[in-house]
Amino acid sequence: MGGQVADIPTGNLGEQAEPKCWETRLEAESSKAFKAFCMFRNMGYKRSIKACLELNGIEPKKYGSWARYARMFSWNERAAKYDEFVAKETERELINERVERKKRQMEMLNEFDGIVAKRLKTLNPDDLNADGAMDLLERSAKLDSFITGADKDNDKPVQGELAITFADSFKDL
Repeated sequence: MGGQVADIPTGNLGEQAEPKCWETRLEAESSKAFKAFCMFRNMGYKRSIKACLELNGIEPKKYGSWARYARMFSWNERAAKYDEFVAKETERELINERVERKKRQMEMLNEFDGIVAKRLKTLNPDDLNADGAMDLLERSAKLDSFITGADKDNDKPVQGELAITFADSFKDL
């Protein structure tokens, strides 16, 4: 599968990987046909030759030659592989973003734990009533559940479990 490599980057930046079938001009594919394929490929999931011609301001009379190129050079198959690649890359990026968000949330939870620990050291146990102690416990458990994602698994408490809710924000902390 030799040929010209597309000038449109599709994920191999900095890598020395084998060019993908949607990145290279096929052996018998003219530069003109490959350029047309690249426009078609970049249309996304709802691509069609007609829509591509319209979007790029190309005369409708070119439809016949584009349809012939599409058949000869497997445009639909190559574009489907490109779509699959883009979907996997997008998923990978989303997962990385979620991981980074979790890291930031864990850092915030650790900072909050430090604030609570500092505050607890200044509390006089004789001044802390049952409601105040329960409030601190509820807030800590709720924040921990939110950060770890446990609150997404169980929206409703199981019978016999303690349901914890916030009555107000982090007042006086």
